[in-house]
Amino acid sequence: MKKIPFLAFSAFLLLGLFACSNQNGQESNNADPNTDYTQEQSNTKKDVREVVWGQLSEPQKERINGTWEDGKVSTVTLRKNMMNLVKDKAYEGKEVYAIDFPTNDKSRSPNNMIVYADKDTFKYIGEGLVD
Repeated sequence: MKKIPFLAFSAFLLLGLFACSNQNGQESNNADPNTDYTQEQSNTKKDVREVVWGQLSEPQKERINGTWEDGKVSTVTLRKNMMNLVKDKAYEGKEVYAIDFPTNDKSRSPNNMIVYADKDTFKYIGEGLVD
């Protein structure tokens, strides 16, 4: 009679041990630099500002005062009146990232540039209008 609870407890501990060892194996597999990641998986580990910065043209980068680290990220739902500089109209009504970069043009007000990016892929969508 005493063997049954002991066997059940042992089986429970073994199952827990196997579950933990499988989880550790998955984590180390994700850390492998040779693993083939999809664009979305790799972007979750990067800053959206940095990914979008790499997609900007040189004139856009020169206009920005600082680097990608100076941008401020927020989320917005694109409306028709916000999409004058966005070519892909499929984003209308969708939630996207809006990255607000300060610009070098101190004589103008406002002196910022807003850039839109897809929330899943961090793909550059276009620029936003500033007030």
